[in-house]
Amino acid sequence: MSLLIRQARVLDTQQNLDKVLDVYIADGKIAAMGDKLQQDAQHTLNAEGKLLVPGLTDLLGYLRQPGNAQKGTIESETKAAASAGFTTILPSPDTQPATDTTAVMELVQDRAEAAGFCDVACVAALTQGLESKHLSNIVGLSKAGAIAFSNAGRDITSNTILMRSYEYAATFGAKIFIQAQDAALANGHMHEGALATRLGLNGIPVIAETLSISRHLQFIEHTGVSAHFQQISSDKGVELIRDAKARGLDITADVDLAHLCYTEEQIQGYASQYHVQPPLRSEADRQALLAGVADGTLDAIVSAHQPHEAAAKCAPFADTAPGMAMYDTFMPLLLSLEGKADLTLSQLIDAVTTGATEAANLESPIIEEGAPAYLCLIDPDMQWQLNQDTQQSLGANQSLIDSTLTGRTVLTLRGGVVTWIN
Repeated sequence: MSLLIRQARVLDTQQNLDKVLDVYIADGKIAAMGDKLQQDAQHTLNAEGKLLVPGLTDLLGYLRQPGNAQKGTIESETKAAASAGFTTILPSPDTQPATDTTAVMELVQDRAEAAGFCDVACVAALTQGLESKHLSNIVGLSKAGAIAFSNAGRDITSNTILMRSYEYAATFGAKIFIQAQDAALANGHMHEGALATRLGLNGIPVIAETLSISRHLQFIEHTGVSAHFQQISSDKGVELIRDAKARGLDITADVDLAHLCYTEEQIQGYASQYHVQPPLRSEADRQALLAGVADGTLDAIVSAHQPHEAAAKCAPFADTAPGMAMYDTFMPLLLSLEGKADLTLSQLIDAVTTGATEAANLESPIIEEGAPAYLCLIDPDMQWQLNQDTQQSLGANQSLIDSTLTGRTVLTLRGGVVTWIN
């Protein structure tokens, strides 16, 4: 297939490229770039007013399989990811069984390749079964293609096991992904504060995050392991990451999109769609997270896409499953952040492209002649309605269902192959 994309605003932060160009794609690669190209293409697309960026990378999404196919499948959720512009996903190892063997890794990768929507780079379980008792086979899983190791949202309470796992990972150059929450202090349902008290819900204090971050930072400094913190949710959490980077620790960090867009106020009326972990926090925390992206303290923005069936959210708030389906709303929500806390469009795009790939030590898609065509074309002005007919994820836990949204991915290319077109 050959495709000529005419007059798109091409934005690639890896090259400091921001220019209106024609882009010609043939044989899976970017064959030519320039003004008013004359190539004879099978398909021509007028992209005036649209934004062409490298394919997006998601450092945290839940594909549900193996295990909870009633919530989503690898095919359905990678398709939903492609509809948001993602070409690469790092799925959580929190599956059933956990991604702690080469057999599970191969299953996930084989099903993703068969679906054909996204590349999947496996993050393997740091401990067997994510049970925090015995280390996984880090060397064997690395040789099988695992690019990082995580205990997902399961806190490793034993200091001995935590130190041994970090020492082992450091010895073999493995990267650690960390979701920092102290298990005992995080035994609640929303941000601790006046609203939680008024609603009668157990609160989760900020110290549940900061105590855990501080603990992990000490082990990182002691062992020299390379680490990436996921889903930072608080002002004080951002400060700890900023200070650790200033001290030269080998760390990166991300924030999920929901925490940049929403606060605890969304839970008024016990709206279970906003029951997430870590919990949505205060407006001051949200502003600090936005500032953290703007100044580079937070390297990446992740979806933390976590689809659920309808029944999982149909219960009293405290009994509902935490998590939010994010892929269908990812692009309009991301674009809505431009100008917030002085965030530029370039910074937002960088956080889901170059910033994300560098944090995971992955090769970044690039928009240049000869490069594989991993591309995302965005219409920032398109208005559309999210409903059961337009959503791609199987997740019934959509926060903005039946809302009119602005901004949408209109084309995603993975190696020159169309994985989404609207």
